[in-house]
Amino acid sequence: MAKSSDIRILKNTVIIYIRMAVTIVVGLITSRLVLQALGASDVGIYSAVGSTVGLVGMITTALSWTTGRFMNIELGKPDGNPNKMFNICNTIHLGAAAFILLVLESVGIWYIHTKLNVPPGKEADAMFVFQVSTIVACLGIANTPFTSIFNVHEKFGTVAIIDIVNTLVKLGMVLILLLVKDSTYSLRLYAVMMSVTTWISFVVYHALCKRRWPEIIRWKFVKCWADYKEVLSFGNYNLLASSSIIARSQGTNMLINAFFGTTVNAAYYYANMLQNYVSQFVGNFDAASGPQITQSVGAGQIDNAVRLARRACRICLLLFLLLFFPLWSELDFLVRLWLGSKMPPETIIMARWTLLYAACATTSAGLAILISAFGRIKWYKIGLAILYMLCLPVGYILFKNGFPAHTVIVCFVIADIINRTIEYTLLYFQFHFDVWGFARHAYFRPLLISGIMIGYLFLYKNLVLEGFWQHAAGFLITLAVTAAVIFFVGCKKEERSKMICFVLDKIRKKA
Repeated sequence: MAKSSDIRILKNTVIIYIRMAVTIVVGLITSRLVLQALGASDVGIYSAVGSTVGLVGMITTALSWTTGRFMNIELGKPDGNPNKMFNICNTIHLGAAAFILLVLESVGIWYIHTKLNVPPGKEADAMFVFQVSTIVACLGIANTPFTSIFNVHEKFGTVAIIDIVNTLVKLGMVLILLLVKDSTYSLRLYAVMMSVTTWISFVVYHALCKRRWPEIIRWKFVKCWADYKEVLSFGNYNLLASSSIIARSQGTNMLINAFFGTTVNAAYYYANMLQNYVSQFVGNFDAASGPQITQSVGAGQIDNAVRLARRACRICLLLFLLLFFPLWSELDFLVRLWLGSKMPPETIIMARWTLLYAACATTSAGLAILISAFGRIKWYKIGLAILYMLCLPVGYILFKNGFPAHTVIVCFVIADIINRTIEYTLLYFQFHFDVWGFARHAYFRPLLISGIMIGYLFLYKNLVLEGFWQHAAGFLITLAVTAAVIFFVGCKKEERSKMICFVLDKIRKKA
């Protein structure tokens, strides 16, 4: 069973990383072109308006976690009923989409008209972007049960193809945008173009689900309220947690807009984009492990679930370090290469702090899925929500007293460290969880690697690098050094042997 799980996770991981490689490379190119086509101010408007939609889009995230968890549990049970669970989740999602539409078309419009800080003459553009974003948000919520079906069945290849196609469509749209001579309606045109991929996903996922799993998605309204109660109860705590995460991020966007304007919004937007790409690189392995961890808990195989969770945590941390230290060593060079001369001020300092926040967040890999699979999530989510929401009033006080925009991200880092401590404390008292055993297997090797690489960076900092090729060579050397340290220190002996055998087999086949 353990070997089978490992093979499936490895296969899923490879597929996910192929998707990620394409989407990140194309995404980086697209984001640079968008900055050239729109300018920092319009990018900031798009980010600020999107944050308004994102505040209520938290429901999508919460229900996505909930749907994935309950569908995986049903598939793990010998007598599970996936069709009934799908219809329960689908009904909840449709209700959530209607609720979000109501909120956005009332409170959201009030905020755009009275509170949003946009340059004069851009008010109509901001409202247009808001309306397009509202439609996209509601479609995304209605589509979530169908995308979850692919994830719980581990059909990551299909998901990868759809995401790659959508990424290439976005690139094509942006190239068309660059050819538009009249820049008066560029922001509106960009908003419409970005909505196209949501429509594509909505149609494709519905059609494929109908063809592959008609017995699961067959519509049948579940009348008994008791059947909804467990899902809604679990979903409410997930909603509380996801709302705090998104409210913190998007609320920070609003605070930055109020105190510093749209140009600094653009800096925060690109810093978050970089962090999201790094987190996506790491989180892909966590996502590939998720179905196996949850289904193991559903089948009563707790030891296997814990083994998979702590291994997922260690490997995610190793993957993060593989990117973190090379990026950190040449971040100024790389971001300027990425964004060009139109790079918004404060992007570099914000990017450094978002990378440090990503480092803290990665320590929850495997652990968050395990907690969700256990089902008793109440106090975990409440603790997370309180800590994360406190970042907003603290950020307001900091900005009011003249602190720079990036200081609020420092609050994110501190809150995440405290939250991890709370999670382990609750696990110990609720489940007699072997906290030391988990931490020893998951964190010891990554911490050792971090110590070695910090020493390397001190030496690297004293080098005088001038010119494109010197900085590029420095980045590649740091990447090679980090990979070597991870291979010899981060990987276990049997893992190194498997990787060497895999490479040798590939060489023999080619020969």
